[in-house]
Amino acid sequence: MNSKQSRFVIGLVIALIVVIFAILNVNPVTVSFGFTHIKLPLIVLIIVTLLLGAVITMLLSSTGKKSNKKLTRTAQKQFSNLKVSNDSQIADALKENDGKKQTK
Repeated sequence: MNSKQSRFVIGLVIALIVVIFAILNVNPVTVSFGFTHIKLPLIVLIIVTLLLGAVITMLLSSTGKKSNKKLTRTAQKQFSNLKVSNDSQIADALKENDGKKQTK
């Protein structure tokens, strides 16, 4: 089983546990938003909270990947520039060394 399949299976197991937990907790609860109070079944609150957490996680994980790719490209450009700089320094040193050998 590859990592994507195992993640999917783990996700399904966690979702099943949350659904069972939510079904067992159907009593109405009062939620306070500071300016208003809402009375709703606990199952709705659990599912809405789970969905909000999933959306936030998805948004935060996707921004990290984009910046990571950008960082990788920048690092590759810097490495390439450094390599070219080192190659030219080595070539200059070899020319200088050859020049010293010929004058001796």
